[in-house]
Amino acid sequence: FLSCMRARRHVQSRAGARNWTLQRNLQTPSLWTETFRTPTWMDFLRLNHRLTAADKQVGDHLLALHEGEQPPHTVLAIERTTEAARSRASTFVSRPPR
Repeated sequence: FLSCMRARRHVQSRAGARNWTLQRNLQTPSLWTETFRTPTWMDFLRLNHRLTAADKQVGDHLLALHEGEQPPHTVLAIERTTEAARSRASTFVSRPPR
């Protein structure tokens, strides 16, 4: 599994993924989570379109290693800063009624 995940990291990184990690759940050691970031949403959408046939074989091999009753699932999230959002200064022009 870990050897295949090393190959997966290489595949994902080459396709545009950044900050790739593999995490093991401490309460359920058979549960693993792959995380990565892409600069933009469009980069994420393009990620799978950049895969070669050999890259897709790595994904197929990982899927064959899956032991759960349900298929693996994907969780999508958008990272949000905790800083206050800056709003554009709006210019209001007040004119007296005519």
